Amino acid sequence: MSDKGVLRFRQILAKRSKADLEEAARLIARDLGFRYFMFCGRLSQPLGAAHELRFDNFPEGWHRYCIDRDRDLLPGSLRRLALLEVTPLPWKKISARNNRPFAKAGEFGLGTGVSCSVRGPHGQWSLTSFALSRCGPSAERYVHAALPDCQLVACAMHYAAARIARRGLDVAALGRVKRTRILSDRERQVLIQSAGGKTTLEIGQALQISERTAVFHLSNVRRKLGASNSRHAVSKAFSLKLIGAGS
Repeated sequence: MSDKGVLRFRQILAKRSKADLEEAARLIARDLGFRYFMFCGRLSQPLGAAHELRFDNFPEGWHRYCIDRDRDLLPGSLRRLALLEVTPLPWKKISARNNRPFAKAGEFGLGTGVSCSVRGPHGQWSLTSFALSRCGPSAERYVHAALPDCQLVACAMHYAAARIARRGLDVAALGRVKRTRILSDRERQVLIQSAGGKTTLEIGQALQISERTAVFHLSNVRRKLGASNSRHAVSKAFSLKLIGAGS
């Protein structure tokens, strides 16, 4: 492991909160030459309850496209296939067999990338993805050369996130905040509209805000609740009693 690799590993492991870990991921992805990153993981809490942690800086337009179609942010079946791998999975390997979802992602700025899975001893898993805004042979060569560093960062991200989950830092913080303050009034209104099956365009029209603003609020809701998509966010909000059936 290079001195720079050791430094990155230590920087990540030193983080003690989700916000700090997200900031470290953003800076390290940029240091590795990638414009975008995404982390998602199902990690264990002290009493064995599953806790999903996720964050990303993928393009806002791609967020909106996926929210409206209730799709995961990773193109196609990439998430499922990446979690079956024990080594980094370059997106080119999957897009060669099914290019359509990757071509659509490319329209929003996700040119190519790699996803690295890590598994724990008790069923925990995480997936760290890095993406370039460009594609083509030179981009694929760049991804290939970066695979060892990407896997190292993914391992550090997994262990740092698992430690945060075990300590229950995010859960404890959530418990100290009044339920009505977890989501802002506007975020709650947008989520209620989404629960009713409205698209972001229809939500914007109903609440007299722009579609872009509706997408922004839904993205915030998903991040705050650790939800993978809009349906997941609605389900979590119901279970936390942030919104009710009669809302």
